Amino acid sequence: MTDGIERWRRDWYRWVAFTADRRILTTAVLAVGFTLFGPVAGSLLPTPKNPLADSSPTVSLVSALLSGTFFLFSIVVTVNTLFVSQQQHPLAQQFGRVQSVVQYRRQLENVVDTEHVPAEPEALLRLLSGSILERAQRLEDELGAADFELREDLDGYVETLAEETGEMNRGLEDAEDTLDVVLATIDYDHDRQIHDLRAIRVAHSDELDDATAERIDEMLRLLQYAATAREYFKTLYTRRDLANLSRDLVLTAVPTAAIVAAFMHFLNDLPDSNLLVVGVEAIAFAPFVLVAAYVLRVTLVNSAQRAAGQFVVEDDGGDIEGIPDGD
Repeated sequence: MTDGIERWRRDWYRWVAFTADRRILTTAVLAVGFTLFGPVAGSLLPTPKNPLADSSPTVSLVSALLSGTFFLFSIVVTVNTLFVSQQQHPLAQQFGRVQSVVQYRRQLENVVDTEHVPAEPEALLRLLSGSILERAQRLEDELGAADFELREDLDGYVETLAEETGEMNRGLEDAEDTLDVVLATIDYDHDRQIHDLRAIRVAHSDELDDATAERIDEMLRLLQYAATAREYFKTLYTRRDLANLSRDLVLTAVPTAAIVAAFMHFLNDLPDSNLLVVGVEAIAFAPFVLVAAYVLRVTLVNSAQRAAGQFVVEDDGGDIEGIPDGD
């Protein structure tokens, strides 16, 4: 029973924080707020007198929200303008960006010894993680009767690497978009893997022959390629989510402003209804809830990554709840 409740809580957290469509989540939050402050509060609390009077808190609140909607809309337009202007690069710079991707793919093909690496993010990450794990296991087998401390260190490293690789690949199996790919790689700590592998190489440098050292160098290069790919995919996801936020905010703010403005214009002709007041207030809050939903997800995704750019940084708050742990 306890395990079922815990799993439900984790699934619920994951849906709210990551996987839910932000528009659906916004609608759900507004619907809950309308229900609590409308029918429920109306049946439990006394009905306010003259809720649409000029001096009522409702009018002041709706007016403030309308002003905030215009201000929020102008900020989004400004941010979009800056974002678009940053994407307008000279031809040479655009060519350099394309060339860097081609160079990345060619170098990776040389390391993994294949003629073509997949372009799909999930397939590329599977190839990288599989190649890293394969080399680690092969290195473990080749050491044979090596020094006990070296075998112990390497066994622990391969065990951790295999666990993280398995968790990531299970998440990549169901990946449908860039967000799913990023979430699947959250617990794949390539910085820790690079740090630990380098530490093993330095601590046991006298016991490693040239072939073993070369294999470790290949693993380090592949881990760097994996780190680069993940950061690139995370950047693509962040850009896409912020673009979706701008689109959805425009589609939400314009009708919201029109409805609230009409409410204020015909204020004296409207009936004193608590449901009407709460409904208009819920609509007025829609742009702000939408922005909060998008910003929450972008912030959690970018803060949930264990890796910190070649530095091993422990998160004081522990693991982010709701991320699948491979159970």
